[in-house]
This record gives sequence, C-alpha cells and structure tokens, in this order.
Amino acid sequence: MKAIDISNYQGNVNMKRVRDEAKVERVILRAGWGKNNWDPKYEANAQAMLNLNIPGGIYWFSYAFTEAMATNEGHYAVEAAKKFWKKCYIAFDFEYDSVNYARKNGVNITKQMATAFAINFLKEVQAEGFIPVLYLNQDYWNNYFDTNQIKQFIPGLKVWYANWYSANSQEIVKPLPDSIKAKIDIWQYSSKGHVAGISGNVDMDEVYF
Repeated sequence: MKAIDISNYQGNVNMKRVRDEAKVERVILRAGWGKNNWDPKYEANAQAMLNLNIPGGIYWFSYAFTEAMATNEGHYAVEAAKKFWKKCYIAFDFEYDSVNYARKNGVNITKQMATAFAINFLKEVQAEGFIPVLYLNQDYWNNYFDTNQIKQFIPGLKVWYANWYSANSQEIVKPLPDSIKAKIDIWQYSSKGHVAGISGNVDMDEVYF
C-alpha cells in the first residue's frame, strides 16, 4: 500500500488531493515529540484523515534518555492517538537527534538502553490496544535496537524500515531485497517524494500489512 509520513514541516496539507489524486492509501503523522509537545499540524491532519476515512497512524519523536522518560512518551503518544482513533499505528521514533540530546544531558546511549526505551514506550502502546511500531534504519537495527529482544516483550511488533536508496523518488525505483522485506512491515523508501496536495518534499512509504 502506498503511504506517506508527514509533520508540520509539510505545512498545510490538502488531504483530499493526497487521497484522490496521489492515490495515497495510508498516512502516518508526527503527533509530537519529547515531553508531550504536540506537532502544530497534528490535529488538523488527523481530523482531515478521519473526515476522508484515510487510515494510518502516528509516530512520536523520542528525546528519552531514561526508561521512565520513554514510558512517559509512550503515554503521551497514546493520549494523542486516542483523541482520533481507537486503533492505529503508533511508532517509536528514536534517531540521531535523540542520541545527541541524551549526550548533551550527560548520557551516552547504548544498544541496551535504546532497546529498553523502545520496549517501555511500546508497552504503553500495546497495553492500550494500538499497533506497536518501531522505526529504524540499518545502523539503528545493527547498533541500537535488539529487535529480537523487543519482540519478546512486544508481541505483534511491526518494523518500519528507512532506506532511501530508491533514488529519492515518489515511486520505488530500486526494489527492497527479499531478505530485508521479509523482516519488515513498512518501508520508508524516499525522503524526497512529491505528491498532489503537498508542497515540497515528503517521505514516501510502502506498507505491507
């Protein structure tokens, strides 16, 4: 299924054009980040999705550097999702900015720590009946997240994999290797797609579940 993920960086989105002209079937919104900071465009985009019956979900950008912070972020994400959906994707998004923020606060993130953060966040998601999703790229898969351990604590975990070697296009130019495709549920294949209803670049995704 063709999908996109968006945030306030995309500005005002014409969700009807996204659905009808761009033929996007799923939309994943940044709901917020850190200590309950909501994305400025989240509510408008979520309401438009509801009005147009566009399924998808949300992601929460993490600035956690303790397990308690990750748990709290999971709670914030669930509360944001509940305002619009009874069930949807909720993804834990922990990236290089997250690691840099932790370092500025005197914490060097290890694989064990990042894995624990993901588990704590996604436990909150799963406990409330939402679909737990882990966002990662190959570096984070190798060096920050023990996905096997996470799956032990989070049955039904979905993996959202970022790899932009598909020519930064709105269409898939280079297919994902079968060895990787078999292990993931969403592929973010471009950061520079272009679709009707959105000005400028947008992340493009393919959903397999």
